[in-house]
Amino acid sequence: MKKILIVCFLVCILITSSCFATDINSIFNGIRSGIDVLSDINRLKNEISQPNAKQQDTKKQMIKIVNPDMTYTYKTPDGTIILKNTNLLVFTNKGVAVFEENGKYGLINIYGEKIVDAIYDYVGEYFDGMCAFFIQDLNGGVKIGYFDEQGNVVIEPIPTDVALFSGYSYDYNFHNGIALYRSHKNQKYGYINKQGNFIIKPVLDWAGPFTGNLAPVTQGDKYGYIDKSGVLKIPYKFAIADPFSDGLAAVNNGDSWGYINESGQYVIPPQFGSFEGGDGELIAEPFIDGIAAVYLGKGQAYRSSLHKGQFALIDKTGRIINGQKYDSIGRIRTEDGKTQYFVKVNGQEYTLDSKGNKI
Repeated sequence: MKKILIVCFLVCILITSSCFATDINSIFNGIRSGIDVLSDINRLKNEISQPNAKQQDTKKQMIKIVNPDMTYTYKTPDGTIILKNTNLLVFTNKGVAVFEENGKYGLINIYGEKIVDAIYDYVGEYFDGMCAFFIQDLNGGVKIGYFDEQGNVVIEPIPTDVALFSGYSYDYNFHNGIALYRSHKNQKYGYINKQGNFIIKPVLDWAGPFTGNLAPVTQGDKYGYIDKSGVLKIPYKFAIADPFSDGLAAVNNGDSWGYINESGQYVIPPQFGSFEGGDGELIAEPFIDGIAAVYLGKGQAYRSSLHKGQFALIDKTGRIINGQKYDSIGRIRTEDGKTQYFVKVNGQEYTLDSKGNKI
């Protein structure tokens, strides 16, 4: 009888153990299934949270075609024409450019998507992550506002004193977070920040942009420089003064041009003359990448005359780059925003890069 009870007990243990093992396996299998489900959920969440990346993988950039008349046509890879017979589009690092259509302006991206419709009377180039747009009313008044690189209006349009397409303007672009503003009420100049707030109210007779730490301003017929709080840092003593670029500014002492630093000291003494170009005086050009174009002659020269060997590129010591002089020289901006120089010498024409090397 005892043997029978022992056997039954052992059988019960085996059955229980088997059931327990089965339950344990079920539990573990359930856990594994749960982990797999969670992994799938997380994978789907990642895919849902990054639709733009997947969409951009399928998008193709526009193709640029140069037309015989030196205009441009932009189309998608499948042949859809986005813009035809237009100017060159200069895209920002974020792939946005200003475009013109039927005499109006808007913003477009590299895929040909018009992120801001061409409804504005004019849209300027991008500087410092912002570009100005202009609205002209029926009475001839003009308002200025600003887009960011996503096409959002970050500064609502306000009245300004500017005449579109007349050549009468001012540098309204942002530089170092500050933009010059000219009031429509009193024709005075001031400065705003990227929030559209005045940091210097429009009380200045004339002013230039803050392309450096200082900006040129006038008092009477003399030029000096102020800092971003409006304090005069370089006295009113120049006949003409240009904005700073690459740490130096071109100034005229009433006779010739030289370059000063932000302490107001001459780095390159006055020695360069003036040259009347297509857009006004092209003299003592701003320094870019350590190089500037200058007119080596004296006094005022004019475009219609021959100026053999009277132009050069100089470095910040005033030394002529490669010792080379040119019959004419002009500064141009490339599609990617870099600087080049178009020169003529001895009947030949060619292009130089920003360091003065032949391309």
